[in-house]
Amino acid sequence: MRGGEVAMTDTTGNGLVDAALDRLARTDRQEADAARAAFAALTWGAGPDSVTLYGLCDWLWYRLPEKRTTGLAEHLRLASALGTLFGLLEMPRYARACTSETTVNVLAAWDRDRKDGLKAMAAARAASGVGPPDVPGLLTWGQVMGSEENCALLATAARLEMMIAAGEFKPGARGWRKAAELAAATFLVTPRDDLGGDCWLQRIHTERLKDWAKSRGSARGQLAAALAGQLARPAPVPRQAADLLAPISWLLRKAADDGGIPLTQSHTLARAVVAEGCQRFGWLTVTGRPRSESDIIEAWTLRTMIRELGVVRRQGRRLNLTSAGRDLAVANASAMWVAVIPAILPASRAEAAAAEMALMFLLTRTGSAEDDLAAGVADAMAAEGWHSPDSGQPIDSGATGWLLGELHRRMSLLGLLDLRTGAASARLTGPGRAAAHAALRARALGPRTSAGGS
Repeated sequence: MRGGEVAMTDTTGNGLVDAALDRLARTDRQEADAARAAFAALTWGAGPDSVTLYGLCDWLWYRLPEKRTTGLAEHLRLASALGTLFGLLEMPRYARACTSETTVNVLAAWDRDRKDGLKAMAAARAASGVGPPDVPGLLTWGQVMGSEENCALLATAARLEMMIAAGEFKPGARGWRKAAELAAATFLVTPRDDLGGDCWLQRIHTERLKDWAKSRGSARGQLAAALAGQLARPAPVPRQAADLLAPISWLLRKAADDGGIPLTQSHTLARAVVAEGCQRFGWLTVTGRPRSESDIIEAWTLRTMIRELGVVRRQGRRLNLTSAGRDLAVANASAMWVAVIPAILPASRAEAAAAEMALMFLLTRTGSAEDDLAAGVADAMAAEGWHSPDSGQPIDSGATGWLLGELHRRMSLLGLLDLRTGAASARLTGPGRAAAHAALRARALGPRTSAGGS
């Protein structure tokens, strides 16, 4: 070894990286050691060709501060050294990401508080252009992902990075988010030879449906197995959709035409609005003169549904349409059906679980002599581990009967139940079967927020 030269004792196994580290060590051995450590943590032994901007940002903005509890100064040192290494490797976009103001700010947020760090990371990822966006009406990425969905996410991120590098859109420029959504949607639905002719969206749906069908209890498992094949395909929108959704479209168009829906001082629907709904749709009252929303089951069920759909926002004493609400107010019947019907499942976790089970029973029922629906739901939920919050005992039919009330109200509002039968032996109308299919399919294919659940 010639005088003045410093040889690296450890190698990464990649000639280009080792040569760059050798050059760096000649001027700053400590920075070279930091760069080697950071590169190893980023690539897990793979070479520079394995690096993507999305993966690098994930490491800088999440894995580095979350896994290495060494403090801000050390995090900045590792990021800076990694940036120097990428500069020597002639990878300038990656070098800039390591030393950018965004990376410094995200790491500083993590140093203050984990919650601040996660918030800063999410904002930085959304602004980067390489974080695959949710595509309304097509796919919302899960907080918890299976292997297929994770591969799809990484492949989509790589595609977006290529498009940015080619100048097809520029993060921060006018209209770039819509361009990114369109690019992601196109990529996800394009058949691929490396997937045997499937597209990534098909792979995600198959994986999510399989995950949804997993059950701890035999009753739910049998129902899910019987329905899984059907739910892989959407059911046709019934021809009566416009009539069935009339209460939803009426209230949304009223909000659009009148500059918002008036509310009372207690923020319920104004009496005039409730009275108009009663007259239009034949909602019955005890006195014939409704005093408030609370007098009419259909009125407060309708308002609950549109709130959970995210199409209205309360501002003072008015309900105003959100951007999603403005789009839905002018949508055709088919688009409105697709958007609204998943909301027959309530937002409450327990009510949604009971409603899901009930719809599964209702879709698979045969014969004329039916068991009590609430009892069947209770047995199935108990086998899944549900307990009564009061007694701690396995959930019973009394509790599930109460939980199923909201499902019954929503389906009755939209004319999806045959009301000639009692609640214990409820039956679906023809459109009700299509609605049950659509709601279960949306739940099965929806994003996962926790292991084994939606």
